[in-house]
This record gives sequence, C-alpha cells and structure tokens, in this order.
Amino acid sequence: TNLIKTFSGNHSVYAEELHDTFIEKENVWIIDPISNTINFIHGVPFYSIVLSHLYKGEIKFAVIYDPSRKELFTAEKGKGAFLNNKKINVSNNQKNLLILADYHWELDKKKILRVLEVLMEEKNMIRILGSYGLHYAYVACGRADVVISFCNKDTFPEFAGKLLIEEAGGKFTDLKGGVLNTQTRGIIASNSMVYDQIKNLISSVV
Repeated sequence: TNLIKTFSGNHSVYAEELHDTFIEKENVWIIDPISNTINFIHGVPFYSIVLSHLYKGEIKFAVIYDPSRKELFTAEKGKGAFLNNKKINVSNNQKNLLILADYHWELDKKKILRVLEVLMEEKNMIRILGSYGLHYAYVACGRADVVISFCNKDTFPEFAGKLLIEEAGGKFTDLKGGVLNTQTRGIIASNSMVYDQIKNLISSVV
C-alpha cells in the first residue's frame, strides 16, 4: 500500500485494515492480502492474495495469486483472462455442475442451506473451499462451473473476481441477476451456459 501511495495522480487504497476515503478518487486499488485467513492460520493450502484496480469507477485490472501452487490469475479489461500468462476460459459444462459456495457465519443460515439444497436437488456437487478469490479463479479457468457467494459486508474485494470471470467469458451478478455494487449481499458467478439455469433455480428462495 505504501508503494501505491507514491504513484503520481489521484490514488487511494482500500483494504480490510485500511479504509481510505476514496469515493471521489480516480484510481482505487482494492487489496485483500489473505483470502482466507483461517485457512492460512491452520496451514490449509487454499488461500490467495486478491487485488484489483478501478479507474473512475470501472474495473480495469485484476490479480488473484495462489502462493501455495504458484498460480497467478490476471485479467485486464478488454484483453482477456490468464493463468501464468496462458489464456483461460470458463467451462461449457451444463450438468452435474461443480458449484463452489462461500458464506459468512453471521448470515441467515436457513436461507443459505435452502439455496444449497435447491442446487443439490439437480445433482450438482457443492464444495466450500474457503477462499473466495480462488473460487472465482477456478470458475474463470474452468475447474469449477459456478460460485454462489453470500456476503455480509461491502463487496469491493469481489471486483477482482468479476473482471476475471467476465474476461474469461462468464457472467457475474447478484443473486437476482442485477449489477454488482457495494451493497450486494449475494453473488452468482458462472459459465454463460448455466447462468440462467442457476438464477432461475434459486429465484424462489432468495
């Protein structure tokens, strides 16, 4: 963050530990130094470093790095998504989906379980791996098909996943198909072929 603040121009940094006042800033850098801290503390090798850059409110660049596997996922607006400099794309799978779920313990657990139940009724496989950054990266490169995320706070850190998945050919919206914003409390991210199917499946319980 200290390096970013030396850049010329109007720059600001947003992180869990450091909230600048940046609404009017041209350049905003959003950083999550460890996604997921609990996995990291317990020695579970599934965590990531997440960074994105917004210019005048538009996501321009995103990085998700997996230190355990030395995998660097990057995306630049209009230029595609990459894993270690090799172009990646979302899957085209339409059945028996691998769905990665993410939630916060403070949220309505009955609602979350009902959403997951609806998805499992269609013979989809649900996994909760712990790092939202890697969840999005895995959908972007086709290792998984869908992410369902339930958020309890602002969604600025999720912006990196949005750019990565959209540049890889996928879709990224709130649970009802709306545009992601800082008040979004739930996210669907998926390959384009199953997006409508997932949104319609959960529409009655969200």
